[in-house]
Amino acid sequence: MRSLIKGIEEYERLSRPHLSERFAELAHGQSPHALFLTCSDSRVVPSLLASAGPGELFVVRNVANQVPPSTPEAPDVGADSSVSSAVWYALEVLKVKDVVVCGHSGCGGVKALLSGAPPSPSLERWLAAAAPLVEQWRATEPTDDVLPPHDRLSQFVTRAQLDNLMTYSFVRERVLRGEVRLHSWWFDISAGVMLAWSEAARAFVPALEALSERETQVRVLASAEHQAGL
Repeated sequence: MRSLIKGIEEYERLSRPHLSERFAELAHGQSPHALFLTCSDSRVVPSLLASAGPGELFVVRNVANQVPPSTPEAPDVGADSSVSSAVWYALEVLKVKDVVVCGHSGCGGVKALLSGAPPSPSLERWLAAAAPLVEQWRATEPTDDVLPPHDRLSQFVTRAQLDNLMTYSFVRERVLRGEVRLHSWWFDISAGVMLAWSEAARAFVPALEALSERETQVRVLASAEHQAGL
């Protein structure tokens, strides 16, 4: 608690004077540019890693950065309405254009998945939707074999959450219309480096490299569509 109190004191003294006008603006509403879904791990700090200020990121955090998929029994709701409702709000109300699912190295939730025996009933229930991914990963292992098994699985699980997002009609329709883009990122804690999935490399590469690739693809597609309309 002492560290929290010290942090508040520093905020009041150093940060609040510079942010007062921004918070006054945000009191009337928010318009974040991205939904950032990541792990609850304290070592992953979205606003720091993306150099984002107040009002710029809509953040969802949970163990092992999970997006439980929509199911026939719970269409567009899934096994956890807290995640699906946040995604719905980000896309439907806040009109975010980019959705990032960010995993990380050394993830305890993924280690529990790999062990096959999560240490608590609540964690076992939470990770149940991701449990089949372990065998899929073992059958394919598409990512960097230099990494330890739990980190390779973490990257695989992180990418799989984009597939889970696409099981929701309000996500799928916007992605297919080109209104929303989905991104898979992975933070290497020991190196302090953010990586992102590259379709060209079929691997996680430095994030700026992957994002540059995506922007180039968007520009090429937009140019082709423009020429086709001429």
